[in-house]
Amino acid sequence: MEFLGSVPEELRDSVERWWERACAQAEFADRYRALCDSHRAQLPRVVAASEFVAQALIQDPAALAPGGANAHYEARVAAAQSVEQAMSLLREWRRREMVRIAWCDIAGTAAVVETLRAVSDLADATIRAAVASAERHLLPIFGKPQRSNPALSPFIVLGMGKLGGRELNFSSDIDLVFLFIEAGETSGPRVLDNEEYFNRLGREVIRLLDARSADGFVFRVDMRLRPFGESGPLVVSLASLEDYLQQHGRDWERYAWIKARAIVGADAYSSAYEEFVRPFVYRRYLDFGVFESLRNMKALIVREVSRRDLEHHLKLGKGGIREIEFIVQSMQLVRGGSDRRLQNAALLEVLPLLAGSKLISGDDIGQLTEAYLILRKAENALQMMRDEQTHTLPEGSLDRARLAMIMGFKGWDETNAVLDATLEKVAEHFEALLFGTPDAKHRYDDIGAVWLDADDTKIEEELANSGFPRADIEAVAETLEAFRQAANYRRLDEAGHRRLQVILARLLKSAAAHAAPAIVVQRVMRVLEAIGSRASYLALLKEQPAALDRLIEVCAISGFLSRQIADFPLLLDELIDAKAFDELPTRAGFILELAARTQRLSPDDPERQVEALRQFQKVAVFNVALADLTGRLPLMRVSDRLTDIAELIVACCMDLAWQQMTQIYGTPHCGEDPGSLRPVAVAVAGYGKLGGLELGYASDLDLVFLHDSAGSIQLTDGDKPLDNGIFFLRLGQRIVHLLTMHSAAGRLYEVDMRLRPNGKGGFLMTGIDAFERYQLSEAWTWEHQALLRARAVAGDARLREAFEAVRRRTLSLAVRRETLRNDVLEMRLRMRKELSRSGPKEFDIKQDAGGIGDIEFLVQYWVLAGAQAHPELLTYTDNIRQLEGLAAVGMIDEETALWLKETYINYRTVLHHSSLEGDGERIVAAAPYQETRDRLRSIWHATLETAP
Repeated sequence: MEFLGSVPEELRDSVERWWERACAQAEFADRYRALCDSHRAQLPRVVAASEFVAQALIQDPAALAPGGANAHYEARVAAAQSVEQAMSLLREWRRREMVRIAWCDIAGTAAVVETLRAVSDLADATIRAAVASAERHLLPIFGKPQRSNPALSPFIVLGMGKLGGRELNFSSDIDLVFLFIEAGETSGPRVLDNEEYFNRLGREVIRLLDARSADGFVFRVDMRLRPFGESGPLVVSLASLEDYLQQHGRDWERYAWIKARAIVGADAYSSAYEEFVRPFVYRRYLDFGVFESLRNMKALIVREVSRRDLEHHLKLGKGGIREIEFIVQSMQLVRGGSDRRLQNAALLEVLPLLAGSKLISGDDIGQLTEAYLILRKAENALQMMRDEQTHTLPEGSLDRARLAMIMGFKGWDETNAVLDATLEKVAEHFEALLFGTPDAKHRYDDIGAVWLDADDTKIEEELANSGFPRADIEAVAETLEAFRQAANYRRLDEAGHRRLQVILARLLKSAAAHAAPAIVVQRVMRVLEAIGSRASYLALLKEQPAALDRLIEVCAISGFLSRQIADFPLLLDELIDAKAFDELPTRAGFILELAARTQRLSPDDPERQVEALRQFQKVAVFNVALADLTGRLPLMRVSDRLTDIAELIVACCMDLAWQQMTQIYGTPHCGEDPGSLRPVAVAVAGYGKLGGLELGYASDLDLVFLHDSAGSIQLTDGDKPLDNGIFFLRLGQRIVHLLTMHSAAGRLYEVDMRLRPNGKGGFLMTGIDAFERYQLSEAWTWEHQALLRARAVAGDARLREAFEAVRRRTLSLAVRRETLRNDVLEMRLRMRKELSRSGPKEFDIKQDAGGIGDIEFLVQYWVLAGAQAHPELLTYTDNIRQLEGLAAVGMIDEETALWLKETYINYRTVLHHSSLEGDGERIVAAAPYQETRDRLRSIWHATLETAP
């Protein structure tokens, strides 16, 4: 036989014997001669590896190196005149397609993923064909089931398990669930109620696929994942499914329903999925409670493996395929409610997305992916040998040679070593996910003292024994007692009490080692009180001891951070990853985080969009504050990062509002000629602290909206055309609404629009040409001062450039320099008088003489006075770099510029820390600042109050 040298020596005899039998058939010889050279070269290897393929080619030579024919066979089966003909066609189709799939896999022309997808596609097509055939043969007797919406398929077939994920192995069962949309009756000669009709239809579909005939079977059908399992009805209505999931759905079923995918009736299933299947599977918040159920499921599997001696089982054994599936599905259940990207049945599509999940590193993802592909390759190789549903490594030398050849290894020793190492690596990852550290299994058994059930004397004794200072014991005991009496604690079930006992044992042991243990305990207990009876958060802290340790550390660092967590417990997720204390927040990181939270959210659901933005904002600000309070991020970088967050949110709200408006009214266009109208662009400019890159934790946003619409024709191009002016008004209102609306997670920002041309009386969104005319001819000096600190922060790039050009021209050419000194002085004196809140011996850092407002006005005066001669002064919008620019062009001396920079930063630091403590207080004792204020007042007097 040709090309026999490609086959291992121990397999050549069997191939030669097969060759003699095959060539005895004329049809085989004819088809072999018609093969291309590459297929001839592959044939010995394929036959050596698979007795199934070898036998199929003798039984059906037409299957020799076939092409795919799913669509052709699907149509033929659906049109078959009898059930027997349909069964025969299905089995012929299955045999030929499985030969093709095995051939491509063994020959190395198809990757593992392609093989899994090909088997799944075959299953999908045969299921659809079987349903069509069964309906065809029931039609003359029972007619069609009547339904309220004829456009929807009345029958739904869900693929579960590996079929749902399009990951079927070569000899897999198919897990199915049959549903129908509503009650009713059929319309034929023999009337049946819909439930009975669909039961008959389901039984017929199973018979077409599962029944063994002389031609074999198509797929073994497993219906045990239906509601109530084998004791439940074969087919259930959507209403019954909803009731079952809400009333009887168990934790293991949440794992199963991750994989549910509609093969027939996807249109009818989609709304049911959104209404009650998705909420059953995915909790809205982090759901670490899944790990307890996972440990229980794993324990059952371990007992089954031991009972059936399945230690070397590639699917169920230690480190097997099931453990990889458990890892991925557990993370989907934990995070899928908040990250919709994870709501996906395909394991290999979800795995890369878990790299940002804080529990699994990028390296871990790479190892798990490689392990999954190796184990699935080996699984398919075993099953392709004889089309048997086996997962056990072979004992015989021939099968070991076959496995090594298909896997691409030199021999059995190398194959076995790779598989052993793969299984061990998966087992390590699985154990780490389930138990954290090697000693954690013991930790869950040793919950420590039952703090919450002890009497006061016992608690105080235990606290003393744990190392608490005598001065703190009473305060800690009172905190514990208050928590024990709180309603949230009394509402906890037994599992909640067990989790809380573990948490408190660790808290009290750790808090005793801190400088102010009573404060640490009080802050952590405030977080636990805010969590209330939410089992998912208690499970997080119990399941992730490192996260609990970091919570304790954060509470020791800052009352501000502990309040943030208490107000928004989702922030506990940020404490799972050690990087929270190591890596600094970046704009690039914010962009990735925002995309993860908003991807797959519909623009038609603004409340969910805003909630996702608010969650992003909370998390991002928390990470900035954590880096700030641990001394890893200086003040100016803190403001940069807070500004990044605001800019990203403004841009997102602007895009969302634009999508919503254009969906209704179309895109605004403008021009003079109806045949050459251009689309209009919009942008947002940030003023004040946003424009000056100096946002604080509680800053509001000063915004101005711009557009470039011009011409005699200004209309949207939708079915409901709208004048552009009205469109822009509604668009601006929509953006402000999104930024300020209250969601379940709170409000994004306070927004101030008063700096737009003509203030409250002006248009909400201004044309760039009108904006320029106003700034050049009508704007007051204080408006030019505001423009000095303005930047385009979102929207069309060319319009943003146009805004910057207008800003430069205005500040160079339109400033009334002859009255500038008096204008600036009068405005500042007025602000001191009207806005200062200080009393005797107090200093309002922001508004009093010698305060931060004086520095800002001095810088603005100097820059506006010198901008015409030194246009480079207009490059930056922040005070620090404007001061540096003033020194560079010689308008002020370097020593003065440096002192003003340091003073400005010191003042801002005081305000910043006040904001962090939550009081936002800017009033301080005057005495410590007297010398600084005197020098600043001297500079102010010399610059603005001394006659030129």
